[in-house]
Order: sequence, then structure tokens, then C-alpha cells
Amino acid sequence: MQPIATTARRLQTLPFAALALFFALPVLTIVAKFARVENLADTITNASLRSVWWFTTWQATLSTALTVALALPFTWVTSRRGFRFNRTATALITVPFLMPSVVVATGIRAMLPNAHVPAILWAHVAFNVAVIVRIVGPRWALLDSTLELTAADLGASPLRTFASVTFPHIRGALRNASALVFLYCFTSFATVAILGGISRRTIESEIFTQAVRLGNTGTATSLAILQAVVIVIVLSLGARNTNTDDSQTINPTTTAHPTFTNYAAIVVPLAIAVTPLIAVITKSFFINNNFSFNGYKWLFSGAVESVGISATSTLFTSATFALACAILATSCALIIASARNQQSVINTMTALPLAVSAVTLGLGIIITFNQSPFNWRGDRWLIPVIHSVIALPLALRTITPALNAIPADLHDASASLGANPLRTWWKIDLPLLRPALTKAAGLCAAVSLGEFGATSFLSRSNSTTIPIAIGQLLGHPGTVMSQSAYALATLTIVAVSILI
Repeated sequence: MQPIATTARRLQTLPFAALALFFALPVLTIVAKFARVENLADTITNASLRSVWWFTTWQATLSTALTVALALPFTWVTSRRGFRFNRTATALITVPFLMPSVVVATGIRAMLPNAHVPAILWAHVAFNVAVIVRIVGPRWALLDSTLELTAADLGASPLRTFASVTFPHIRGALRNASALVFLYCFTSFATVAILGGISRRTIESEIFTQAVRLGNTGTATSLAILQAVVIVIVLSLGARNTNTDDSQTINPTTTAHPTFTNYAAIVVPLAIAVTPLIAVITKSFFINNNFSFNGYKWLFSGAVESVGISATSTLFTSATFALACAILATSCALIIASARNQQSVINTMTALPLAVSAVTLGLGIIITFNQSPFNWRGDRWLIPVIHSVIALPLALRTITPALNAIPADLHDASASLGANPLRTWWKIDLPLLRPALTKAAGLCAAVSLGEFGATSFLSRSNSTTIPIAIGQLLGHPGTVMSQSAYALATLTIVAVSILI
């Protein structure tokens, strides 16, 4: 398959050029234009901004601790106990993570309209518990159960067994997952914008406020740089190697009869994660405790056009952007994966969009593409391109393992039967990759439907997306606007569920 890899290496200059133009250039531009030592010093010493840093840090730390505390028992049951519906429970708890954060926040706002901090914490836990489950679960499932049984036979308590046997085995995966959860909470924008009110500000929301509402680009850039430093440090700590004895990973799941503790470990996290979505759906059909379809009627009757929102146009715009993102990001990921590059280098290069928050990227874009020769700031096509840049790392990490898992013997057998490399790729590789490609495309579309940070800078009246529209509707008083927001959020849940 060398000719295919060679062709892919030539074609991958296009996605890497897009990363350079639509990611590296905007980020470097704001650093070059507005990064000043005095601005950085003012950002650190300013009392108001220090309070923002403090709130951002402690709420992210507490959110991470709560997420781990809820996720570990769930992960233990689903990865170590052979109960029915384990896969279903894991799939259900993953749904909020794939939903737009605006939708999850909208559901929690319906239940806790005035409890800002508890609402933020709940949203972060509901959104991120799947990260722990999905990363730690596969590692935990491989632990040889006889090691735990031996420790118990020798008189070790369950807590000591976990500390001495289980934890060393899952420590690396848990640290990596916890670092990701902390970063998701630390860079939370939509959740804080919907639930935080005017009294709760995080670094991410402050960057938007300073840049867009106050026009203080220097302060916004300083905040973005310091935030990026924190992100890199946390990612480095999370990715640090841990020595584990892989020879112990030989006996996966054990079978046991369900107990109350097992059920509680599954039901409680599921309730916390899924209840906000149920609340959104329920709220969309009830006004003052009376069943009503008025929210949907107002959404499509033109009642919300007074605030500049057309539901039909918004849905069509988001669907178009999601389709474009799915095609662009998945195609670029397939090209890069097929090039068979040195994996560590590619992982580092393509992971960079994950290390810079979407709000920082959006700030860089409106500054960079606001003058000739790149006067694209108001162009609709720029939004799905930026969505594709954000989704590319996820698509690549979905496709690459599937591509590497294709046995080389199949290629050799095809070649011995006279098939050329292109025909072999078309008849063997592509059919085997179809599930991964479908999953990657759906994931990219979900990312596009939920993206809020960068889109907040780029959205115009003719390019309003669903998350932006929900945020705008919730920002206006009145039953018409709030019910229309819940109705739109419910339609989003249906759409993303179909994609999933």
C-alpha cells in the first residue's frame, strides 16, 4: 500500500495548510499584535481579574473532583461486573458529552434558575462524567481479577485493595482523563454564559467580554496567553508516563450478581447526566404547569424574529454547517491517517487545536481575517471551516486506530490476486473503515452543532447557529423567548441523538 501512502502524503499538505491558515495564523497574530509584558503584568495584578482566575480555578477543581467521585463507581461496575445493560448504560451516560453544552446548561437552568454555582457544577459533572468512563473503563477492564481476589484472601480491605492493586493499574488513564475534565471545566464558556448570570465569570467568558463588549483586545489576549499556558501545563501533567505492569492485564470482566450498591453506582451518575436533557424536553411542553405546544408554535410562527432569529433559517444553517464539517474534517483525517506518518509528530501537530480554547481561536480569527488579503470575517463559509479545524483531532483519533487494525495479510492477498493498490484500498480498506468513518463524521457533525466559543465571534444575522440562537433567546425576558429556547433545544437533542 506504499503508493496510497505516498499519494496521501502529497495530499495532506492541504489539511496542514488549512491548519496553518485557520489555526496557527490567527493564534500567532493575536500574540504578535497584542501580547505585551505590561498587559500580562496588569492581568496578573488586577484585583478584578484575580477573582476571575480564582473562581475559574476552584470551580474547575471542584467540578473535576465531583466528576471523578461519581464516575469511578460507575466505571467499576460497567468495566468489572458482567451485568446486562452495561453497554447501554455507558452509551446513555455518553450522550450529554456529545450534546451541545448549551443544551445541557438549558436543562439545568430550567431546574435551578437562580443557583448559579451549583448549576455550573452540575453541568460540568453531567457533561464530563463520560470522559472518565470512556478513558479509564477500557484500562480497568483489563486488570486481572485474580490479583484483587488474592489481595482480599490475604486480608486486605476493599479500600486497601483498590489503593494497592487497582489504582496503580488505572493511575495513568485516570490522570489523563482528569486532566481533560479539568481543562473542559477550566475553559467552559457556554455553560457559564447560560448559568453563571452576571456575577460569575470565568477566564473564557472574560476573554469574550474584554474583546467584544469592552474592546480591550490587549487584556483579552493576555488572558488567552495565560490560559494557554495553564492548558499546556495540565495536558503535560496528564500525559506523563506511568509505569504499570501490563503483564497483569489478562483477565477482563468478572461476573457477579447485582447488588444495591452496584445499581446505585450506575443509576446515580446516569440520573445526574441525563436529567438535564429530560428537563429540556419536559419544559418545552409545559407553560405554567400546563401542557402546551406554544413553544414550538412561537418558534416557527415568527414570534422570535423580533430578536433577529428565524428558526427555519437557524436549523438549515446549522445542518449545512454540520454536513460541511463532517465532510471536510473526516476527509482530512482520512488523508492524514492514510499517509502513515510518524505518529507522535502528527499527534502533536493535530492536537494543537485542543490546546487552545475556542474563544481564543475566535478572537484570533476576527482580528486576522478583518483586512485584506484575508477579509473573510463576515463570510458564512468561514464558520464550518473553523468547526472542521476544531473537530479534526477527534476525527483523526477515531479513524487512525481503525486503519492501523487492518491486517497487512489482506493487502498481500489482494496484491497476489492481481489487484492494484487503488483497487485494494477501494475494495478492502474502505469497507473496513466505513464504521470508523461514519462514527467520525457523526462526531464532527455533533461538534459543529454544539460549537459555541469561536462561533460567538463569527456569527452574523445570516449565519446564526442553534447554540447561538438558544443563548440569545434565553438572554431575552418573557415566556415566548424562553419557551422557544426550550423547544429549539429539544429539537437539537433529537438531531444530535440521530447523529449519535
